[in-house]
Amino acid sequence: MINFTPFPSIRTKNLLLRRMNYNDIQDLFEMRTIPEMIKYVDLKLDETTDETRAYINKMNEGIDSNKWIIWAIEHESKVIGCISIWNINEAGNSGELGYELSLNYQGQGIMKESLLSVIEYGFNVMNLMALDAYTEEKNVKSINLLKRCNFIDIDRVHDQGHINNKIYHMIVFRLENRNYI
Repeated sequence: MINFTPFPSIRTKNLLLRRMNYNDIQDLFEMRTIPEMIKYVDLKLDETTDETRAYINKMNEGIDSNKWIIWAIEHESKVIGCISIWNINEAGNSGELGYELSLNYQGQGIMKESLLSVIEYGFNVMNLMALDAYTEEKNVKSINLLKRCNFIDIDRVHDQGHINNKIYHMIVFRLENRNYI
């Protein structure tokens, strides 16, 4: 079983990936109220900071029960995104990546820096054999990011949204841990 206690903060050249907390409510609320941020995912926008607080609680409860791990991406003392490994299979040898980055910080290499650090953690600390990422086929920025990080396009799935009642056409990408090949 994977144990995320103590929480594994990751420092990169420009970022701190760390556990989110209530001091992050305003930064996260700003991100979670922008329609463009949920264009390719089945989520609803936060309407109040109480909803953002509930999101932080839910994410930290999942960490505490070792269901997933999610890091706040901090840059220059501001939380500008999140990145996670979730949907960890029962055998504990594969998981799914999730990520979001504030629009103002996209296109600067920040998510690539975050993603490479989380991949390293997933493979070298969690000993995962593979990481998957599901990306809507119209999300060109995410597709290009995954390709630049050596993910391979392995499948297509059509996912019926529960919140937006929309069908999402997802491309499934996979990166395998070279130590297991």
